[in-house]
Amino acid sequence: MDDQNSAELAAEMDQINGHWDRAKAVLARLLDDHIKQEDALFVEAARMGGSPSYIASTSLEWIRNHVRLANTMPLLKRSFDPETGKLRIDEESIEIISQRAIDWSREAVLAKYLIERDNHKFPPILVVLGQPWVDDPTSDLWDEDGAARETSTTFEALDGQGRVGMLKLGPTSSLYVFDGQHRLIGIAAALRLITYGRLEVRDREGDVKSDEVLVLDDLVEEYGLDETRLQQLGAERMGVEIIPAVIRGETRADAQRRVRSIFTHVNKQASPLTPGEVAQLDEDNGFAIVARRIAVEHPLFKIVRNAVNFKNSTITKRSAHLTTLQTLTEMAKRYLTADERYAGWGTKGRELARRPVDEELLRGRADFKELWDHVADLPTFRGIVAGQSPSRYRRFEHEVEKGSGGGQGHMLLRPIGQQALGQAVGVMRAEGMSLDDIFAKVAAMDGADGLRLDLVGGPWWGVLYDFNGQRINTKGLETAVKLLCHLIAGLPTDRDRRTLRDLVADARSVGENEFRDYNGEIVPRSKITLPTPW
Repeated sequence: MDDQNSAELAAEMDQINGHWDRAKAVLARLLDDHIKQEDALFVEAARMGGSPSYIASTSLEWIRNHVRLANTMPLLKRSFDPETGKLRIDEESIEIISQRAIDWSREAVLAKYLIERDNHKFPPILVVLGQPWVDDPTSDLWDEDGAARETSTTFEALDGQGRVGMLKLGPTSSLYVFDGQHRLIGIAAALRLITYGRLEVRDREGDVKSDEVLVLDDLVEEYGLDETRLQQLGAERMGVEIIPAVIRGETRADAQRRVRSIFTHVNKQASPLTPGEVAQLDEDNGFAIVARRIAVEHPLFKIVRNAVNFKNSTITKRSAHLTTLQTLTEMAKRYLTADERYAGWGTKGRELARRPVDEELLRGRADFKELWDHVADLPTFRGIVAGQSPSRYRRFEHEVEKGSGGGQGHMLLRPIGQQALGQAVGVMRAEGMSLDDIFAKVAAMDGADGLRLDLVGGPWWGVLYDFNGQRINTKGLETAVKLLCHLIAGLPTDRDRRTLRDLVADARSVGENEFRDYNGEIVPRSKITLPTPW
């Protein structure tokens, strides 16, 4: 290539580069003009699993000022106790709750993390964007069928493919943290500590600890912090992913279900929820859906105060709870799956369940309610409804003072016993026995210490009651199911009875070839028989 051609090519390249530089300058000016809007966010549009979302980078100060906790949502306010600030789980809130309870003890921990660590990093938070009409069922933006006429987010594309643009945030828009509530309270606490120089430390429930406070000067001195850098913390930026509260064409129920499902799926892939929290939030597991409706609808659980523990999977011996939501979920699973109509509700391994159709869920709720109708009619539960303390029936004999009454070690006041009953009744019902006939015998057992766990002459000693540790034996669940079937309906074959006899003998082993019979005597294995059916 001669010098003239080289010079011409260089000139053309300079001209092209000049055009490109000018184009970039124009583009930058246009973007700057849009990005500086106070009523909009520069975002990239995304779509996953059929749900649109918008991803932005915002300052921590912006997050502190614009994003709220879920307990301020109008949709939930009626279900929050104004005195405690905690959610009351009732017939309304059980279907709309989308947040785990905040552990306020993490507030100071996360604030310290942001302040002390130079390389701190929070993952993006997930936020729901709503408008006033979302919480107004009478708004004209809901059509005559209750479906939304528009989406609660407004996106203005800045490119031809609709990938980047501005997400409108008008004065009436509301943003609620959906996943990342602890990050939100940590950010707010860190900025408060920097501004005021001190931060009160709270316990899990949010109560201020009288003997503990964070002082900024102490942290600066202890960790050699740069105070100038600390003042810039609010300007740091992190990711925010925004989803619409309502999508055009959705009903309010559809929108709630979509939002709840996303929350459950996100958290199943992150830190584990407690079993009760999973049961509260799971919009796919039919057994959890049925259980939580029964937990807030059944008359027994309405009459008895604090009847259901919605968070934990266990019940303490002195607790007023009758059951837990996790137990109800497991009980529903064991009871309903005995019926082939519910076979499709199960899952394998760690796969996510598929939500049953509404007709199936209604049938499942009716069937599970019928079971609890019969349980509620048992003598013990009638006594509790009349005012007797559940712990009076629950505690074992050795757990109460002599002469104080109670200490009956009742099988159905323990989660393991309720699960065993649910499965056994489901099996017997599937084999053709009516609930009335089944519970006639359960009631007879209830009235004659037949459901007492710690009685050596009873069928459950050694099976569900660990006589060495004087506590519940969870390993005896399947044996207990077979025992209930034997006691109430009888086992169909000699082989089944022999197998169960061996299991009962194993449970009553007290030493090498030593077994305790129903009279409390030490006998050889051959002397252990099955308890007499009712």
